[in-house]
Amino acid sequence: MNNTMIFQDHHWDTPAPIMISLLGSFKLTSYNKLAPISNGSKFESLLVCLALDQQRCVSRSQLLEQLWPASDLALAGQSLNSLIYQLNKLTKQFSKPINLINHEGGYYSLNRSEHVGIDIDYFDTWRAEGARLFDQGEDERGIAYYERALALYQGDLSGDESNIQTVIERERLRAAFLDLLASLADSAYSHDNSTNALAYIHRLLRHEPCREDAHRLAMCCYVRLGNRSQALRQYQFCCQLLAVEFDAKPEAATETLFHRIRLDPASI
Repeated sequence: MNNTMIFQDHHWDTPAPIMISLLGSFKLTSYNKLAPISNGSKFESLLVCLALDQQRCVSRSQLLEQLWPASDLALAGQSLNSLIYQLNKLTKQFSKPINLINHEGGYYSLNRSEHVGIDIDYFDTWRAEGARLFDQGEDERGIAYYERALALYQGDLSGDESNIQTVIERERLRAAFLDLLASLADSAYSHDNSTNALAYIHRLLRHEPCREDAHRLAMCCYVRLGNRSQALRQYQFCCQLLAVEFDAKPEAATETLFHRIRLDPASI
């Protein structure tokens, strides 16, 4: 999927009126109204399955197997029909008369019009647009799109822990989220705003405590802010985390930076 082309051709600058949110707790909102769907329900499982499928089109047999394993096929089929009918009826209460879920030739898919959106698609698209703007030297606009993507990340991807594709997608999105924070921290530091850079770094380290590039940047920020002792403590903190978590020592780049700060902080 070419996110830049999608951004230009589709109405991605404004969130869709009907949104399926998978980052953090599952939510379905329709025209700013929260749909009454309980966590862990079959409604949630169905929408997550359709939203995460790479082809955006799932066969009836696959849905029946995933939602009602080892169940009578006739009863499972009736339950699926009822789920889809209720979901389509639910969204029509708040919106234009469109189906949330389409069915054609034994396959089911989410309505992919401008009326229906998935938060992970917006996250990827806004992140790609931010990167494109940074590459063109439009840092201020790039930061704005990165911030919009970050705002969508309310937590790691929801979904079935036993589904390998869900686990893979969860890790991909989590890595992208952390890289966004690192990019914003680097940008703030390059614009001589160490305070803002530290805010991004601390948020990153809450999610990934052993990420050494973040510790190194934090050390540099503290030196710039005139707090060499805190920079050295950051190094010690990094060493402790690596030892406890991985029984490992810091990378050579981290060691080198520590010695530079200890002996010649003016060189940072």
